[in-house]
Amino acid sequence: MVVALALLVLLASAADHWTTFLCLQYPLEGVTEANPISRWLFAGIGLAPGLLLDSLVTILGMTFLVKTRLVPEELKLLFLGVVLFGTGYAVHNNLGAIQQLGLSIFGG
Repeated sequence: MVVALALLVLLASAADHWTTFLCLQYPLEGVTEANPISRWLFAGIGLAPGLLLDSLVTILGMTFLVKTRLVPEELKLLFLGVVLFGTGYAVHNNLGAIQQLGLSIFGG
């Protein structure tokens, strides 16, 4: 179950990163990154490199969480559920912004 939830988190994270890229690739009035850490990262190294770094950290984190025996199974499931909910919420918001901006989810 942990592996399946970790894979769902990775898929949701990929959707979040793609929709974030679409929303932020062109500077538009009123469209900003809500997460202050991500906003700082994007300002420091750029949007695409920041998203790639975030993806790498997410993959490493999920790999650690799945493989470690230091964290009880129940706690892993709780953590993954919270992350999946939060990431799903971010994707939902991004899709709303994409629709309002008249963008395509395929980048065109």
